[in-house]
Amino acid sequence: MFGWWRKRRRAKILAAPFPDEWRVRLDLDVALWRAVPAAAKPRLMDDLRLFMAERDWEPCGGVSLDDAKRAVIAAQACVLTLGRSVDAFDHVRSILVYPTGYRAPDVWEDEAGVVTEEIDEREGEAWERGLVVLSWQELAADARVLSGRNLVLHEMAHQVDLIDVLTENPSGFEGGREEAVRRMDAFLAAYEALDREVEAGRRVKALDSYGAEDEAEFFAVATESFFERGAFLKTHHPELYDVLAWYYNQDPASWPPSVSPPPVGTTGRDRRRRRREAERKLRKGGPG
Repeated sequence: MFGWWRKRRRAKILAAPFPDEWRVRLDLDVALWRAVPAAAKPRLMDDLRLFMAERDWEPCGGVSLDDAKRAVIAAQACVLTLGRSVDAFDHVRSILVYPTGYRAPDVWEDEAGVVTEEIDEREGEAWERGLVVLSWQELAADARVLSGRNLVLHEMAHQVDLIDVLTENPSGFEGGREEAVRRMDAFLAAYEALDREVEAGRRVKALDSYGAEDEAEFFAVATESFFERGAFLKTHHPELYDVLAWYYNQDPASWPPSVSPPPVGTTGRDRRRRRREAERKLRKGGPG
């Protein structure tokens, strides 16, 4: 009964035309959206609408959070599940968005058992019970370029973490349990290699040193690099790239180069002018 109702509700959501305002916003402000191959765009447009409709969105700290901004977040999140199903995010129920970084209490215990309590400055976080917190300032800046740093990809990767998913369902991927074990071993070997390099004070190409914190952060950092600098990651860490390509069922290294929007000034007036021009093109049936 529930499945029938959900299918009917989703069909109603997808029957409506994709809003021009969202398309313009994504074309101009989300480099990852521009990077996704044209053949995958219709699927991404559907998935992001379902993602938006099926989450609770909570603006915090006075941030303005309209549908176009939600689409910026949802489009990047749904790139992660393009190779499988947006249902992988079913457990994600709430997304909190702050205007900038925020302060939150943090409690941690060191190896000697000493417990420390402090106030931590954060840009985002992901909780196991399906809560994601994001800073709009940070995620909007990350979205504009393919730099290998992307707050939305990072926090949403925690919600589809390779280790957690394969531990719960090792037979649910191509090759079954045996292949899942092999891939897990390759992933952990890549993590240990990064950890050794960071401990030695050496920089590692294509991977942020923050990934050496633990396996979960390594997966999130590797995911950022995989989708935003796929060819670069594949060149320097081919075994890790293969694990992620198998897990996500995608091959970003093969995507065509992302086309940047035409350069215009960076003032608010310039951005509004650029959006009006893009909207006119859409109304005339031209590329957006």
